[in-house]
Amino acid sequence: MDIRDVDLNLLVALEALLAERNVTRAAHRLGLSQSSMSASLGRLRVLFNDPLLLRTARGMLPTTKASELAAPVKQILDEIGRIVRQAEAFDPARATTTFTITASDYVEFAILPRLVDHLEARAPGCRLAVRPISFATLGEQLERGDVDLAILGTSNAPENARVRPLYPERFVGVVRRDHPRVSRQVTLDEFCALEHVLISPSGGAFVAQTDAALAALGRSRTVRLSVPHFLLVPEILARSDLMAVIPERLARVYAQRLRILELPFELEPLIIAEVWHERTHRDPAHVWLRQLLVDLMAKDAVPLPRVPQPPRRSRKLDRRATQAV
Repeated sequence: MDIRDVDLNLLVALEALLAERNVTRAAHRLGLSQSSMSASLGRLRVLFNDPLLLRTARGMLPTTKASELAAPVKQILDEIGRIVRQAEAFDPARATTTFTITASDYVEFAILPRLVDHLEARAPGCRLAVRPISFATLGEQLERGDVDLAILGTSNAPENARVRPLYPERFVGVVRRDHPRVSRQVTLDEFCALEHVLISPSGGAFVAQTDAALAALGRSRTVRLSVPHFLLVPEILARSDLMAVIPERLARVYAQRLRILELPFELEPLIIAEVWHERTHRDPAHVWLRQLLVDLMAKDAVPLPRVPQPPRRSRKLDRRATQAV
Protein backbone atom coordinates (compact mmCIF):
# COMPACT_ATOMS: atom_id res chain seq x y z
CA MET A 1 0.00 0.00 0.00
CA ASP A 2 1.35 3.42 -0.97
CA ILE A 3 1.19 5.87 1.95
CA ARG A 4 0.23 8.59 -0.54
CA ASP A 5 -3.07 6.80 -1.10
CA VAL A 6 -3.94 6.89 2.63
CA ASP A 7 -5.99 9.74 4.08
CA LEU A 8 -4.02 10.61 7.22
CA ASN A 9 -7.11 12.26 8.68
CA LEU A 10 -8.29 8.72 9.33
CA LEU A 11 -5.58 8.41 12.00
CA VAL A 12 -7.05 11.44 13.76
CA ALA A 13 -10.44 9.76 13.67
CA LEU A 14 -8.96 6.48 14.92
CA GLU A 15 -7.32 8.18 17.89
CA ALA A 16 -10.63 9.82 18.86
CA LEU A 17 -12.56 6.57 18.46
CA LEU A 18 -10.11 4.61 20.60
CA ALA A 19 -10.11 7.32 23.27
CA GLU A 20 -13.90 7.71 23.43
CA ARG A 21 -15.02 4.19 22.41
CA ASN A 22 -18.19 5.84 21.19
CA VAL A 23 -18.91 7.14 17.68
CA THR A 24 -21.08 10.05 18.84
CA ARG A 25 -18.56 11.29 21.42
CA ALA A 26 -15.66 10.85 19.00
CA ALA A 27 -17.56 12.89 16.38
CA HIS A 28 -18.25 15.64 18.93
CA ARG A 29 -14.58 15.65 19.97
CA LEU A 30 -13.49 16.35 16.37
CA GLY A 31 -16.40 18.63 15.48
CA LEU A 32 -17.83 16.19 12.95
CA SER A 33 -21.27 14.73 12.37
CA GLN A 34 -22.03 11.24 13.60
CA SER A 35 -22.52 10.01 10.04
CA SER A 36 -19.08 11.34 9.04
CA MET A 37 -17.45 9.57 11.96
CA SER A 38 -19.30 6.34 11.14
CA ALA A 39 -18.03 6.61 7.58
CA SER A 40 -14.48 7.12 8.85
CA LEU A 41 -14.78 4.04 11.04
CA GLY A 42 -15.89 2.06 7.99
CA ARG A 43 -12.88 3.23 5.99
CA LEU A 44 -10.56 2.42 8.89
CA ARG A 45 -11.94 -1.11 9.05
CA VAL A 46 -11.15 -1.57 5.37
CA LEU A 47 -7.71 0.03 5.71
CA PHE A 48 -6.63 -2.24 8.57
CA ASN A 49 -8.74 -5.26 7.58
CA ASP A 50 -10.08 -5.44 11.12
CA PRO A 51 -13.37 -4.41 12.83
CA LEU A 52 -11.31 -2.31 15.32
CA LEU A 53 -14.31 -1.58 17.60
CA LEU A 54 -16.96 -4.14 18.49
CA ARG A 55 -20.39 -3.33 19.87
CA THR A 56 -21.09 -4.93 23.26
CA ALA A 57 -23.66 -4.47 26.00
CA ARG A 58 -21.16 -2.24 27.83
CA GLY A 59 -20.27 -0.09 24.82
CA MET A 60 -17.71 -0.42 22.07
CA LEU A 61 -14.77 -2.72 22.79
CA PRO A 62 -11.46 -2.33 20.90
CA THR A 63 -10.08 -5.40 19.20
CA THR A 64 -6.55 -6.64 19.80
CA LYS A 65 -5.49 -4.92 16.59
CA ALA A 66 -7.00 -1.61 17.72
CA SER A 67 -5.23 -1.82 21.09
CA GLU A 68 -1.92 -2.42 19.31
CA LEU A 69 -2.50 0.63 17.12
CA ALA A 70 -3.38 3.05 19.95
CA ALA A 71 0.15 3.95 21.12
CA PRO A 72 1.88 4.24 17.71
CA VAL A 73 -1.01 6.25 16.24
CA LYS A 74 -0.87 8.71 19.14
CA GLN A 75 2.91 8.96 18.80
CA ILE A 76 2.64 9.66 15.07
CA LEU A 77 0.02 12.37 15.59
CA ASP A 78 2.05 13.94 18.41
CA GLU A 79 5.09 14.04 16.13
CA ILE A 80 3.11 15.60 13.30
CA GLY A 81 1.79 18.18 15.74
CA ARG A 82 5.31 19.02 16.88
CA ILE A 83 6.47 19.40 13.26
CA VAL A 84 3.58 21.74 12.49
CA ARG A 85 4.16 23.79 15.65
CA GLN A 86 7.96 23.95 15.43
CA ALA A 87 8.01 27.39 13.88
CA GLU A 88 5.41 28.74 16.30
CA ALA A 89 6.19 30.18 19.71
CA PHE A 90 3.78 28.99 22.37
CA ASP A 91 1.37 31.76 23.31
CA PRO A 92 -0.40 30.76 26.55
CA ALA A 93 -2.94 33.57 26.19
CA ARG A 94 -4.23 32.09 22.92
CA ALA A 95 -3.51 28.39 23.46
CA THR A 96 -6.18 25.71 23.87
CA THR A 97 -3.88 22.89 24.97
CA THR A 98 -5.04 20.19 27.40
CA PHE A 99 -2.33 19.11 29.86
CA THR A 100 -2.66 15.77 31.65
CA ILE A 101 -0.87 15.56 34.99
CA THR A 102 -0.62 12.77 37.53
CA ALA A 103 0.37 13.21 41.18
CA SER A 104 -0.43 12.10 44.72
CA ASP A 105 -3.06 14.01 46.67
CA TYR A 106 -0.32 15.73 48.70
CA VAL A 107 1.38 17.04 45.53
CA GLU A 108 -1.99 18.12 44.14
CA PHE A 109 -2.57 19.98 47.40
CA ALA A 110 0.87 21.64 47.35
CA ILE A 111 1.02 22.64 43.68
CA LEU A 112 -2.31 22.62 41.84
CA PRO A 113 -4.08 25.58 43.50
CA ARG A 114 -1.36 28.02 42.44
CA LEU A 115 -1.05 26.36 39.02
CA VAL A 116 -4.80 26.69 38.43
CA ASP A 117 -4.67 30.35 39.51
CA HIS A 118 -1.91 31.00 36.99
CA LEU A 119 -3.67 29.19 34.15
CA GLU A 120 -6.88 31.12 34.77
CA ALA A 121 -4.99 34.42 34.65
CA ARG A 122 -2.44 33.74 31.88
CA ALA A 123 -3.71 30.76 29.87
CA PRO A 124 -7.52 30.83 30.08
CA GLY A 125 -8.00 28.54 27.08
CA CYS A 126 -5.82 25.74 28.45
CA ARG A 127 -7.31 22.81 30.31
CA LEU A 128 -5.84 20.64 33.04
CA ALA A 129 -6.71 16.96 33.49
CA VAL A 130 -5.45 15.50 36.77
CA ARG A 131 -5.22 11.73 37.18
CA PRO A 132 -4.44 9.66 40.29
CA ILE A 133 -0.90 8.38 40.27
CA SER A 134 -0.04 4.75 39.58
CA PHE A 135 3.59 4.02 40.41
CA ALA A 136 3.42 0.57 38.80
CA THR A 137 2.27 1.78 35.37
CA LEU A 138 3.59 5.35 35.27
CA GLY A 139 6.31 4.61 32.73
CA GLU A 140 3.79 3.07 30.35
CA GLN A 141 1.34 5.96 30.84
CA LEU A 142 4.00 8.51 29.95
CA GLU A 143 5.12 6.48 26.94
CA ARG A 144 1.57 6.00 25.62
CA GLY A 145 0.69 9.65 26.13
CA ASP A 146 -2.02 8.92 28.70
CA VAL A 147 -0.08 11.28 30.99
CA ASP A 148 1.99 14.27 29.89
CA LEU A 149 3.66 15.09 33.17
CA ALA A 150 4.08 13.35 36.52
CA ILE A 151 4.96 15.16 39.73
CA LEU A 152 6.42 12.90 42.40
CA GLY A 153 9.49 12.06 44.46
CA THR A 154 12.64 11.55 42.39
CA SER A 155 13.15 8.05 43.82
CA ASN A 156 9.94 6.90 42.14
CA ALA A 157 10.67 8.27 38.66
CA PRO A 158 10.50 5.60 35.92
CA GLU A 159 13.71 4.59 34.22
CA ASN A 160 14.56 6.53 31.04
CA ALA A 161 12.18 9.36 31.97
CA ARG A 162 13.38 12.94 32.09
CA VAL A 163 13.48 14.39 35.60
CA ARG A 164 13.72 17.98 36.86
CA PRO A 165 13.60 18.76 40.59
CA LEU A 166 10.96 21.27 41.69
CA TYR A 167 11.49 21.62 45.44
CA PRO A 168 12.68 19.76 48.52
CA GLU A 169 10.13 18.75 51.15
CA ARG A 170 11.10 17.80 54.66
CA PHE A 171 8.98 15.81 57.07
CA VAL A 172 7.65 16.73 60.49
CA GLY A 173 5.72 14.91 63.18
CA VAL A 174 2.10 15.87 63.89
CA VAL A 175 -0.40 15.09 66.64
CA ARG A 176 -3.60 16.79 67.77
CA ARG A 177 -3.03 20.03 69.68
CA ASP A 178 -4.38 18.72 72.99
CA HIS A 179 -2.61 15.38 72.80
CA PRO A 180 -2.26 14.13 76.41
CA ARG A 181 1.24 12.65 75.96
CA VAL A 182 3.00 15.18 73.73
CA SER A 183 4.07 18.74 74.55
CA ARG A 184 6.10 21.18 72.43
CA GLN A 185 8.74 18.61 71.53
CA VAL A 186 8.84 14.85 71.26
CA THR A 187 11.73 12.66 72.35
CA LEU A 188 12.80 9.53 70.52
CA ASP A 189 11.36 7.39 73.33
CA GLU A 190 8.03 9.23 73.13
CA PHE A 191 7.96 8.97 69.33
CA CYS A 192 8.49 5.20 69.46
CA ALA A 193 5.96 4.72 72.27
CA LEU A 194 3.11 6.41 70.38
CA GLU A 195 0.91 4.62 67.84
CA HIS A 196 1.19 5.92 64.28
CA VAL A 197 -0.68 6.48 61.03
CA LEU A 198 1.39 5.65 57.94
CA ILE A 199 0.71 7.12 54.49
CA SER A 200 1.30 4.55 51.77
CA PRO A 201 0.31 5.94 48.32
CA SER A 202 0.96 2.55 46.74
CA GLY A 203 -1.37 0.99 49.31
CA GLY A 204 -1.21 -1.28 52.32
CA ALA A 205 2.35 -0.82 53.59
CA PHE A 206 3.05 -0.82 57.35
CA VAL A 207 6.80 -0.18 56.98
CA ALA A 208 8.22 2.93 55.37
CA GLN A 209 11.10 5.40 55.21
CA THR A 210 10.53 6.43 58.84
CA ASP A 211 10.87 2.82 59.98
CA ALA A 212 14.15 2.42 58.08
CA ALA A 213 15.52 5.52 59.81
CA LEU A 214 14.44 4.18 63.21
CA ALA A 215 15.92 0.76 62.46
CA ALA A 216 19.28 2.41 61.80
CA LEU A 217 19.11 3.66 65.40
CA GLY A 218 18.05 0.27 66.73
CA ARG A 219 14.51 1.49 67.36
CA SER A 220 11.01 0.83 66.02
CA ARG A 221 7.46 2.19 66.21
CA THR A 222 3.94 0.76 66.14
CA VAL A 223 1.93 1.56 63.01
CA ARG A 224 -1.75 1.16 63.84
CA LEU A 225 -3.23 2.47 60.58
CA SER A 226 -2.07 2.55 56.94
CA VAL A 227 -3.91 4.86 54.53
CA PRO A 228 -3.33 5.67 50.83
CA HIS A 229 -4.06 9.42 50.98
CA PHE A 230 -2.19 12.22 52.76
CA LEU A 231 -5.26 14.42 53.13
CA LEU A 232 -7.03 11.81 55.28
CA VAL A 233 -4.42 12.07 57.99
CA PRO A 234 -5.11 15.49 59.58
CA GLU A 235 -8.74 14.59 60.22
CA ILE A 236 -7.78 11.22 61.68
CA LEU A 237 -5.19 12.82 63.97
CA ALA A 238 -7.59 15.51 65.16
CA ARG A 239 -9.93 12.77 66.47
CA SER A 240 -7.38 10.40 68.00
CA ASP A 241 -4.15 10.05 69.98
CA LEU A 242 -2.29 8.76 66.91
CA MET A 243 0.81 10.40 65.47
CA ALA A 244 1.97 10.75 61.86
CA VAL A 245 4.99 11.87 59.86
CA ILE A 246 3.83 14.11 57.01
CA PRO A 247 5.26 16.75 54.62
CA GLU A 248 5.81 20.11 56.29
CA ARG A 249 3.74 22.04 53.73
CA LEU A 250 0.70 19.94 54.53
CA ALA A 251 1.24 20.19 58.29
CA ARG A 252 1.34 23.99 58.23
CA VAL A 253 -2.14 24.26 56.73
CA TYR A 254 -3.56 22.41 59.75
CA ALA A 255 -1.41 24.18 62.36
CA GLN A 256 -4.48 25.44 64.26
CA ARG A 257 -5.72 21.88 64.83
CA LEU A 258 -2.44 19.97 64.93
CA ARG A 259 0.80 20.31 66.87
CA ILE A 260 3.82 20.36 64.55
CA LEU A 261 6.94 18.67 65.93
CA GLU A 262 10.51 18.34 64.82
CA LEU A 263 11.45 14.68 64.42
CA PRO A 264 13.92 13.40 67.05
CA PHE A 265 15.97 11.65 64.34
CA GLU A 266 17.15 12.42 60.84
CA LEU A 267 14.87 11.68 57.90
CA GLU A 268 15.93 12.24 54.31
CA PRO A 269 13.96 15.09 52.68
CA LEU A 270 11.71 14.26 49.76
CA ILE A 271 12.76 15.82 46.46
CA ILE A 272 9.62 16.54 44.46
CA ALA A 273 10.27 16.59 40.71
CA GLU A 274 8.46 16.86 37.41
CA VAL A 275 8.89 13.77 35.24
CA TRP A 276 8.12 13.45 31.54
CA HIS A 277 8.72 11.32 28.47
CA GLU A 278 11.02 12.19 25.59
CA ARG A 279 8.03 12.56 23.28
CA THR A 280 7.02 15.87 24.93
CA HIS A 281 10.53 17.09 25.69
CA ARG A 282 10.68 19.71 22.92
CA ASP A 283 6.98 20.47 22.60
CA PRO A 284 6.65 24.26 23.14
CA ALA A 285 3.49 23.94 25.23
CA HIS A 286 5.00 21.36 27.55
CA VAL A 287 8.29 23.22 27.81
CA TRP A 288 6.26 26.24 28.94
CA LEU A 289 4.29 24.22 31.49
CA ARG A 290 7.39 22.63 32.99
CA GLN A 291 9.16 25.98 33.35
CA LEU A 292 6.01 27.49 34.83
CA LEU A 293 5.99 24.84 37.56
CA VAL A 294 9.66 25.51 38.31
CA ASP A 295 8.94 29.23 38.60
CA LEU A 296 5.85 28.73 40.78
CA MET A 297 7.74 26.53 43.25
CA ALA A 298 10.93 28.61 43.28
CA LYS A 299 9.95 30.48 46.44
CA ASP A 300 10.14 27.79 49.08
CA ALA A 301 8.54 28.23 52.48
CA VAL A 302 10.68 29.25 55.45
CA PRO A 303 11.58 26.06 57.37
CA LEU A 304 10.63 25.44 60.96
CA PRO A 305 13.42 25.71 63.55
CA ARG A 306 15.30 22.44 63.74
CA VAL A 307 16.19 20.50 66.86
CA PRO A 308 19.60 18.78 67.17
CA GLN A 309 19.75 15.59 65.12
CA PRO A 310 21.57 12.35 65.98
CA PRO A 311 24.55 11.30 63.84
CA ARG A 312 23.53 10.07 60.41
CA ARG A 313 24.00 6.42 59.58
CA SER A 314 24.20 4.89 56.17
CA ARG A 315 21.14 2.91 55.16
CA LYS A 316 19.52 1.52 52.05
CA LEU A 317 15.78 1.94 51.57
CA ASP A 318 13.74 -0.29 49.33
CA ARG A 319 11.72 1.35 46.55
CA ARG A 320 8.37 0.77 48.21
CA ALA A 321 9.52 2.44 51.42
CA THR A 322 10.28 5.68 49.57
CA GLN A 323 6.63 5.95 48.60
CA ALA A 324 5.49 6.06 52.23
CA VAL A 325 6.22 7.78 55.54
